[in-house]
Amino acid sequence: MAPYSRFVVDGFDADALLGVVRDTRFEQRLLAAGHFRAYLQRLVFPEFSLDSGAYTLPIFASGSFGEGLIALAMAVSCQQPMWANGRWVPAGQVMVFAEDSELNVRPQPGGWQWAVLLIPREVLQREAVARVGRELRLPRRGWCSRPATPAHAQALRYGVFSALDTAARWQGLITPEQLAAQSAVLLGVFVDAVSAADAGPQRRADGSWIERHRAAVVQRAEDYLKAHLDRPFDSAALSLALGVGERQLERLFRDAYGHGPCHWHQLARLNR
Repeated sequence: MAPYSRFVVDGFDADALLGVVRDTRFEQRLLAAGHFRAYLQRLVFPEFSLDSGAYTLPIFASGSFGEGLIALAMAVSCQQPMWANGRWVPAGQVMVFAEDSELNVRPQPGGWQWAVLLIPREVLQREAVARVGRELRLPRRGWCSRPATPAHAQALRYGVFSALDTAARWQGLITPEQLAAQSAVLLGVFVDAVSAADAGPQRRADGSWIERHRAAVVQRAEDYLKAHLDRPFDSAALSLALGVGERQLERLFRDAYGHGPCHWHQLARLNR
């Protein structure tokens, strides 16, 4: 496999976007009208990989990361914080996902670029010990968010941009020295950002009970609506099926998607 690849998805294509992160499947749904374009890049190193995507319209993405790999994810750039697993996460903040963890994410309207580094736990910890003299505090299950300092967030964004821009200019045979240099740059900025924040307060890796309950209600509502896409939207029937009030469902959907269940149902039919 070539160490660097890039392609463009011109017009929303859910099938083409399934594998935007290496060895994963992320279901994506468009959340706004207009012409969609995604610019996708991938760097593959001997021990880890980096995927990055820039989207012109907001989407909702749902999936889980590669089996047996830690995921370090971030919004490289976004005009407003993005919604991820029930929390609002600003640009430059690192999200650390334990092996096989799930992610449900929605950016706010406007340009959005994301990056995901997939790496075995032991490789990441080995690099941390060599660079900062200790292992990182990583979740054993679920995920946590790390509020990087402005300086470390800026260095992380610059490191990702720099590595991708350098790889895009590679021509011909890539030498082991070039790969090693880019590997050191990427791992260094990610380790620095996580280590600078992991001594401070940390939210529970698997989220609070309220977050999990809200996510479960939304998921049940999604399942119900998907099973009834051939019928007109019925708010009362949805509320009765879930045992949740219509106003509460409206609030939960607006928090997760930026619009209510009726609009979600219409978009789901259009996406199908």
